[in-house]
Amino acid sequence: MGTDVAYRSAVDLAGAIAERRVSPVEVMEETLRQVEAREPSLNAIVFRGFDEAMESARSAEEALAQGEPGGRLRGVPVLMKDLFDFKPGWPATFGGIPAMADFSIDGYCVWAERMEAAGAIIIGKGNSPAMGFRGCCDNYLFGPTGNPFDTTRNTGGSSGGSAAVVADGLVPIAEGTDGGGSIRIPAAWCGVVGYQPSAGRVPSILRPNAFSGVSPFIYEGPITRTVEDAALAMSALAGPHPGDPFCALDTPDFSASLDRGVEGWKIAYSPDLGVYPVQPEVAAVVADAVKAFEEAGAQVVEVDIDIDIDQRELADLWCRLIMPLSLDAFSNLAAGGLDIIGDYLTEVNVTSPTCIRELDREYDGNIAGLLFDAIETRL
Repeated sequence: MGTDVAYRSAVDLAGAIAERRVSPVEVMEETLRQVEAREPSLNAIVFRGFDEAMESARSAEEALAQGEPGGRLRGVPVLMKDLFDFKPGWPATFGGIPAMADFSIDGYCVWAERMEAAGAIIIGKGNSPAMGFRGCCDNYLFGPTGNPFDTTRNTGGSSGGSAAVVADGLVPIAEGTDGGGSIRIPAAWCGVVGYQPSAGRVPSILRPNAFSGVSPFIYEGPITRTVEDAALAMSALAGPHPGDPFCALDTPDFSASLDRGVEGWKIAYSPDLGVYPVQPEVAAVVADAVKAFEEAGAQVVEVDIDIDIDQRELADLWCRLIMPLSLDAFSNLAAGGLDIIGDYLTEVNVTSPTCIRELDREYDGNIAGLLFDAIETRL
C-alpha cells in the first residue's frame, strides 16, 4: 500500500501494520503531513498532540519489531473530541469556552482510554460548540469548522471537528458523542458514517463521578467512512466498565454482524415521525435510500406516528432534560474556582443568560429536581 494513507480505512491500515507492509511511523508521518497541508482550510483540530502521537508511533513500531502482541487498532491514527472528553495534560475547553483555554483534567475519558488500549494513536482533539449545545460547529475560542465538501459551509454539530477530519480522509476514526443529534447531524452533513449506539453500550463516565452520567440521552460512538470501520471501533469501545453502573454488561461481536443480513426482516419507516418538518429534497433522498433494505430482502412498511406535540415543544422539553448535564458541569467547575455562569456567562452561548440564572436560582443545584420537574410538567 506504500505510504499513501489518505482515505484508507482503519481495517486496511490496521491490517497493513500488523502484516508489516507499512510501519506505524510511516503511517503517522504521512497522516501528520496531510493534516498540516489540509486542516487549515477546515479549522477542525483545536489541539494538536503531534509530538506525543509520533512518540506513540515509534513505541508501536518497536513493539511490533520485537513481536509483542498488540490491539486490533495498533498504529491507527484517530481523533478525539473536545467536549466532555479528556486525556491527561491535554486541554479540555468543553467546546471552545475561552475561559477554559488552558484547563485540563488529569484523567482519561472512556473513549481515549479504550482506543489507546486497542493500540490506536490519538493525534489531537476536534472542534465542538460550547457544551455541545448547538447543531452547528462554532464557538468563541476556535471559531467555525468548514465542511470539506464546501469550506464556506458548516459541518454540523456538535461532533463537527471529528466529522470534518474523517470526511477529508485525514484519519479513519474519530470520536462522536450525541445527546440530541451530535453524531447524526455532522455525519449527515459530511457524508460519513456516524454510529450512535444504544444507551449503555459504550460506558458513560462524566467527571466528577459515575452518577453524573445517568442521562438516558447521552451516547458515545465512532464517526468513520465505512460501516466496517464503525464495527471495528465499537469492538474497542463497547463493554462493561466499573465506573458506569448503568452500562450494558454484554459485548456483542459487531464485526460478525456485518454479514448477518436483513432478509426476511419487517422494518417500520416513518418519513417524519409524524411531527418533524423535513425538506422535500431531503425526504426524497431518504425515501430512495430506504429502498436498499427492500433490495436486501426486507419488507419496509411506512407507518404513521400520531404525536400531538409540535416539534418546537419537543425541542424545548429536550433542552430542559439535557441542561442538567451542563448545570452539573458548571457547578463542579465553580467548586474548583472557575465560575462559568457567574464570571464568563457570555462565553457559553448554549441558551440565554437569563434562563441559566433562573434555572440555577430556582433549583439551587438540585439537578434531580430540575429533571423530574421537566418530566412531570410534560406528562
